[in-house]
Amino acid sequence: MSASPPPSSPPSPQAARRRPLPRPSTRVAVIAALALLVVLVGGFAATRWLSTENRERDTLYDLVRAEASGNPDAVLKQLDGCDATCAAKVRAFVPRTRGAGAVKIAMLSSGTQYTFGDKTGVSRVVWVHGVTSRPIVQCVVVRRHGGPMTERSVSLLRLGAPLADNEDSC
Repeated sequence: MSASPPPSSPPSPQAARRRPLPRPSTRVAVIAALALLVVLVGGFAATRWLSTENRERDTLYDLVRAEASGNPDAVLKQLDGCDATCAAKVRAFVPRTRGAGAVKIAMLSSGTQYTFGDKTGVSRVVWVHGVTSRPIVQCVVVRRHGGPMTERSVSLLRLGAPLADNEDSC
């Protein structure tokens, strides 16, 4: 009868730790680096693109706060390219929107939301001041400029008087 070789025992933990890990091929490393780059660039672009939504809301919030203070000059400073006719309309209705209390935007329907490039649209903003005020509904012409990889800006071009019926659309 022939003798069978002794069963091999598993390597000791010390031996396993000394064994070097296999190195990935250069091709795998390049593919992984490119995939990481795509994820980073995509995340950067998405962050810039989505942050424009907040920028528009913040810009509109500053506008309605100026309105609630009853100061037409502060409102006009925030409107780009408001001519004499536009300024006269703003001066006529801003005193009617004056009120005390904290200003809150109750609803915002953006006409330029999730735009990749340049776009001009009408946003409908519903806002209140204090706890007992009626909602004020206004239409604002908004222009967004720039792309996901370039500087993004939000400009307010025109501000409409408060709508007589809060259910009216812009």
